[in-house]
Amino acid sequence: MKLRHAVRVAALFSFAVMLTLASGCEYGSKVWHDTQNYVDPNPEINLKNPGIQNPDDNKLALLFTPVDEKILSLINQLSTVDTHPDENWFKLLFMRYPWISGVMTVDEEASILVKLPETSIKPFKPGPLVEYEGDWSEINLKSFISYSEFGPEMYLCTPFFKDAEFRGLVVVHFDPRILLNFCPAPQKLIIMQPDGGGVWSGSENVNKEALLKIDWDTLLDAQVRGVVTVDGVRYVWLSRYVGDTQIVYLTEAVSKAEDEDDGFLFF
Repeated sequence: MKLRHAVRVAALFSFAVMLTLASGCEYGSKVWHDTQNYVDPNPEINLKNPGIQNPDDNKLALLFTPVDEKILSLINQLSTVDTHPDENWFKLLFMRYPWISGVMTVDEEASILVKLPETSIKPFKPGPLVEYEGDWSEINLKSFISYSEFGPEMYLCTPFFKDAEFRGLVVVHFDPRILLNFCPAPQKLIIMQPDGGGVWSGSENVNKEALLKIDWDTLLDAQVRGVVTVDGVRYVWLSRYVGDTQIVYLTEAVSKAEDEDDGFLFF
């Protein structure tokens, strides 16, 4: 009898322990699941998001974003430069950006080290590039647009070093007009450099002279986005910096003047 009673007590004790462990595991599993969802939640796609509400902002964003992405990607590629690039870097550059005109490297005396392709139509003197008297280690990107009888050319320059000492520049250049090829409707987009006098569009009906007569210095000192009127046509515009070169994207406004608000683009 005593043995049978002892067996029964042991069985009941084992069963109680199993219940406790099971409930504990279930609770622990729930805590772990809740914690995991908090730290790494499952993404949800909201198909009801209306996007940009302002029709002018929406139109300009759709036009200039594919263009701007190309420039930003090229800038990111240049940001990988620390020492003088090797042959593979140059090959990868032309593979990723076949639309650029060329690339060169110059030393601290402005002597050309590498130039691809070796000949070019547009004249260029690298001397002024290395005349910067500041600390090159604090410079990420310098840029400018050169104008000649053969058309504009944009130059992006980044320094390279050896033993922490400035040893020269990597210079990538391209015709800014080629950027219109990446716009879904180039005839609706205008790209301009107000202080350089360049105005480029896929449309031939743009009054370039009138656009350049606008007091852009005052506008760009006050804001980065706005609306201007030329020949009775309203244009919504957005300013962006490429290095230290300020460019402006414009397109004809969709809304009427009375519908205009003070909203800003957020990109």
